[in-house]
Amino acid sequence: MQVLVHHRITRHAAAVLAALVLLLQPAGAGAARAADNPAQVVEEERIDARTLDLTVSSPEIDAPVKVRLLLPPAWSKTATRTWPVLWLLHGGPGDHTDWTSHTHIEELAAPRDVLVVLPQTSPCSGYSDWYNTGGGGPPAWETYLIDEMRPLLESGYRAGTERAVAGLSMGGLGAMKLAAAHPGMFRAAASYSGAVSTLHLSLDGGLSGPDLVKGAGGACHTDWRRIWGEPGFPYDTADPADVRQRGVWERNDPVHQAAGLTGTALYVAYGDGTDAGTGWQWGDPPASPTRCTNPLRHGTERVEALIHGMNQDLLLRLAGLGVPAAVCSYRGVHAWPYWERELVSSFPMLMAAIGA
Repeated sequence: MQVLVHHRITRHAAAVLAALVLLLQPAGAGAARAADNPAQVVEEERIDARTLDLTVSSPEIDAPVKVRLLLPPAWSKTATRTWPVLWLLHGGPGDHTDWTSHTHIEELAAPRDVLVVLPQTSPCSGYSDWYNTGGGGPPAWETYLIDEMRPLLESGYRAGTERAVAGLSMGGLGAMKLAAAHPGMFRAAASYSGAVSTLHLSLDGGLSGPDLVKGAGGACHTDWRRIWGEPGFPYDTADPADVRQRGVWERNDPVHQAAGLTGTALYVAYGDGTDAGTGWQWGDPPASPTRCTNPLRHGTERVEALIHGMNQDLLLRLAGLGVPAAVCSYRGVHAWPYWERELVSSFPMLMAAIGA
């Protein structure tokens, strides 16, 4: 009985303390925390009338991170309605400012009744919870994005539950990976030059999927094995029985998780590693479908040549599962002019999926 009474007193004291903490928080930034959410918005910065940057503190991440919001017309934190949401994910060396710095996403979204969310991660996040030699712990990017950032935006910034996700390069991996891991959470997913087959094996001496992860670790100045461990055979060993942490890799590989994309509207765009020019610039109508020439072999630019093989892996897997996808495979390299062209081309599909 004494233990039970003590337990009740402790729970009561904890509840009172939590209430006092909330009362003592300043209004506005710093007070935006969803119920039972350990993350919180610690700063808001209004960049302009339609752009709001948030700084989020989360126990899942080593340091506070930014989220940029492109606000729809008539948006306010106190509105009685919510807005459909498009997440736009950055690539390896990027951050929350990339899409607004390199594309015209503000102008593209302005006529639409949509809240655009541009989260910051790290150059090697993989949009994943890291393996960390089996110990887990920070950074846990997937847990942060899905279980913390998303509820914060829904409780404090009028984000709705009609969601689409799109990304480039590492962000393309993130878009397909998050949509597959959380079926039904995103109504549509788009990948532009996405690293969508992390276990892709090159058969012609080019880069393989693990090579990108190793390079990303260098960009973060960390041991790449922290991300998902080692993929094992045939990448790090000649022994077929030596699979090391292959299961971790498979859990974070859209090809292996492709069944989770069933029922999601998909757009997959990628180049072949040949710089043929986009034939398009901002202000032009959406590019002609004739750009989608489906090159069977890759060109000489090494990163997009690898991306070409990765996306062929994914499309083969989707076809085997009977999962439809809109596909544009073109002559092109790993560069922003191509990604903006494909964003514009896929935008009507993304908006239709979320009713924006």
